Amino acid sequence: MLTQMDRLTIYCVLCFITFCSLVMRNPNEMSVFALGGLIAAALGLWFELTNSPELEEENNQ
Repeated sequence: MLTQMDRLTIYCVLCFITFCSLVMRNPNEMSVFALGGLIAAALGLWFELTNSPELEEENNQ
């Protein structure tokens, strides 16, 4: 099973890849899938950061 830090890393990499794919394309070739991927990865990252009991435990120690 993945730890929370593993999931955060995966979401950050996905955000970076989809952002780069949006920036590197021509405005005429805008892909809905890349935009949807960026939104999905950002929502996943936000969800992981707001519900983070593991990160709260690390900060309390």
